Amino acid sequence: MENRFEILTERKTILSYFLLYALINSLLLYYIHDIIITDPQYFTGGNMDSVKLYRKLWMISYFISPFYKIIKLLIISALIYYAIRFIKKLNTQFWGIFYIVLLAQFILLIPDLLELIWFTFIKTNYTMSDVDYFSPLSLASLANHEEISDFLFKLLNSINLFNLASWFLLFLFIKKYLEVKLLDSIVVVLSFYGSSFLVLSFIKYYFLLKIL
Repeated sequence: MENRFEILTERKTILSYFLLYALINSLLLYYIHDIIITDPQYFTGGNMDSVKLYRKLWMISYFISPFYKIIKLLIISALIYYAIRFIKKLNTQFWGIFYIVLLAQFILLIPDLLELIWFTFIKTNYTMSDVDYFSPLSLASLANHEEISDFLFKLLNSINLFNLASWFLLFLFIKKYLEVKLLDSIVVVLSFYGSSFLVLSFIKYYFLLKIL
């Protein structure tokens, strides 16, 4: 149909975009944890051995990250794909859904990119505390981190413009792709993926509350 949302569904092309996403993500991780973070001991609180371990673990993560990311994207895409089939009774291309999810995930690279720009070109005379509590366009940025607990800071930091924009793009792209109402798109995204995200977030912050 003429007004149908144009979306990629060819697997090889989509995977090439994923490789670009994974490369950017790994490079940002490397830059932040190996260049911006000049004193890892601030985060480890230990001796030089712990600093070496910190560097090794992050080096490993640069290579593991693409595998983690594609598994994460496949799971999210599958949850939305089956929600469409079971709730809306529509047949659609799985790789089209994967592409939409991937586009939304690109938004979540922006905070790391802003961190790179901020500490490289703007606030060049920074401390590790500045890096630790860097929280652009989040509720945490409105609070004084010295006056709230680390748990509350992390919770407020998770509520930010980029996460909201990522969810909004999912709603909008699914709406246009399926040619349904926005409310139907929201129901599809939140039913399987949204509920799973809520449960995992609850578990994550429950353990953080116990640890911090």
